[in-house]
Amino acid sequence: MPQTLLALVAILIFSFFALSQHGATADVEQFAVTAEVELAAQRLARQRLAEVLARAFDEADVGLDRARVTPNGLSALGPDDGVLTETTEADYDDVDDFHGAGAQPVVAAWMDESIDYWQTTTVRYIDLATGAPSATPTLAKEVTVEVRAAPAGFVGAPQIAATLSQIVTPTSQL
Repeated sequence: MPQTLLALVAILIFSFFALSQHGATADVEQFAVTAEVELAAQRLARQRLAEVLARAFDEADVGLDRARVTPNGLSALGPDDGVLTETTEADYDDVDDFHGAGAQPVVAAWMDESIDYWQTTTVRYIDLATGAPSATPTLAKEVTVEVRAAPAGFVGAPQIAATLSQIVTPTSQL
């Protein structure tokens, strides 16, 4: 009887050890997967920011070969409703056209699967002297791209996100 009890206690101790090892391995795997999802979000944010920054500083600057020196004539933030209505991103010709487009789905490939993300782009005028947002047009715009992973399983708790911002000026867009 004491030998049976001793064997039972040994099995119980081994079971606790195996479960704790399994839990530690699962934590390491979750950390690795989360890191990969974060890196993919950062990559998507960099790609989106580069796509936005490839455009002109302002609608009034499209096609100009010189830098603007005054804020006179700057357009409102968001797609323009001028001669050519900008209804899709293919029509966007300046950085602030991307402002207010709302969250858009984007997918990144990962190990024969795909990870769903949502990206948003915001643009605002910045007062370069203070670095604060400006209610009136200035010669600086801050472009912010945020990419969030759509929660799935343990990925996304807390939610994974990458946010990149860059201040652009008329001279940086030539």
